[in-house]
Amino acid sequence: MKISVIIPVYNEQENLAKRLSFLCKQANKIPLEIIVSNSPETFDETPKVCEIFSNIRFISSPKKGRATQMNFGTKHATGEIFLFLHADVSLPNDFYSQIVNVVKAGFKVGFFAYKFDRETPLLNLNSSFTKNDGIFAGGGDQCQFFTKEIFEKLNGYNEEYCIMEDFEMIDNVRTMKIPYTIIQSKATVSARKYDQNSWLKVNLINGYVFLKYKFGVHPTKLRKTYKSLLREKV
Repeated sequence: MKISVIIPVYNEQENLAKRLSFLCKQANKIPLEIIVSNSPETFDETPKVCEIFSNIRFISSPKKGRATQMNFGTKHATGEIFLFLHADVSLPNDFYSQIVNVVKAGFKVGFFAYKFDRETPLLNLNSSFTKNDGIFAGGGDQCQFFTKEIFEKLNGYNEEYCIMEDFEMIDNVRTMKIPYTIIQSKATVSARKYDQNSWLKVNLINGYVFLKYKFGVHPTKLRKTYKSLLREKV
């Protein structure tokens, strides 16, 4: 099975170089397609970083927004499975075999448990919750993947969502009763927003914005709230 890894980026030149280095090595051994979907607002050296690597596809999304960039990436993808990867998240070494095995077992949707790129008791507590299903499970840092057939059935990501598009997608999966699973081989997530803020502040803000999402607050208002409270790019 061929997997298309789709990476939406906005000013991520440093992290992107690390992700592409790993993925390109994997692509020499497994059927893997790598697509970088760039934001039209990117102003760093992301395009030049991508030129270093010969076996990736760099595309420029006509509109900004992670949901739009990811959907745009799928229009250029040729794989049977779409895997969506944030530029600051590292996949586990066995990601390919893990995904293929669960798809063959009947799961058409899934995501990964994760750990942070540094360990503290509080960060370890956060990551421990990603091993199990629950109301907060399935966010974009968990590297969502879908078979092409199911992704199209879901009509892709809702491009009205400039934030929380990942949770909205998984809510749709649950509503449609599509079988999904959590792979226990852990992705590695950057702790940078915890470094820029604090563990308590990040979790309070995340919880507050998630609650507003559940109560149906419009995505643009959610984004405005998030950006005003947290020192973090959205």
